[in-house]
Amino acid sequence: MAKKYADLVKTLAFRGSFARASGNARELTFMAGEQLAGFDLNFILGVYENTGDWTPERGSHTHPFDEYLLFFGYDPDDMSYLGSELELCMGEEWEPHKIVRPSFVIAPKDLPHSPLVTEKVDKPFGHLHIALSGVYRGGPGPEQTGSTDGTKYKHLFKEMEVQKGPGGADAHQVFSYSAANFPGLKINFDMGLYKETGQWSCAPHTHSFDEVMIFFGHNTADLSYLGAEITVELGAEREKHTFNVPTVVIIPRGTPHLPATCSRLENPYRVARIGLAPEYDETPAQL
Repeated sequence: MAKKYADLVKTLAFRGSFARASGNARELTFMAGEQLAGFDLNFILGVYENTGDWTPERGSHTHPFDEYLLFFGYDPDDMSYLGSELELCMGEEWEPHKIVRPSFVIAPKDLPHSPLVTEKVDKPFGHLHIALSGVYRGGPGPEQTGSTDGTKYKHLFKEMEVQKGPGGADAHQVFSYSAANFPGLKINFDMGLYKETGQWSCAPHTHSFDEVMIFFGHNTADLSYLGAEITVELGAEREKHTFNVPTVVIIPRGTPHLPATCSRLENPYRVARIGLAPEYDETPAQL
């Protein structure tokens, strides 16, 4: 019998990058709005291990939507470790910014950004692109024009402040951002590192915004490996959905969801949660 919420739970399909000769991803997944219940969202999640310019033929580029660029490490014990050094240019001046620790970057609508160059890799690292449009679009930016004092776009960069989580079946480490602690952000976001079996402590709840939860693992040699078996409850019916591969759970506004239960664990896993509103809110579900 088909489940009511089956279309809201989708396996992430990873593929080789289109630009393996550059610093771009070795392996990635891409999801657009048509796959995400029509949300104004597209995202890319990948693993990167080569030095070089990510798109050597493009220079700078722009998008007709806000874009968020997350650079993180895949260390299964320490979310504060990036394992690489990068340089990202911003604005028509191509103002360079070094990224040496896990970081969150805002690329506002129509602001030129890139080149993006990986300068050093100690261990394969991750990148999560989040764009506020159901369709990925972009165009060429200007050639480098003028210069700055090096701080004009500094406010668009923030190193991730990793905090200790509750532990147990809940996250052992977590970082979170919203407009409250990162002005200009139009989403609320968190990423957690999970290391134990059991049921998460959160009760069923709803949000006033659309949300996705991305479950992924730490095996940089094979991103299709999650390393855990997870069951997520959806709807007032508390319909159970179980998966053991990287998965995105799509949660339209007002839909009751959670808790989640990890019934089997081979390796730690992570969850990235994207809420499509500047601030987080939560209402206990009426079941």
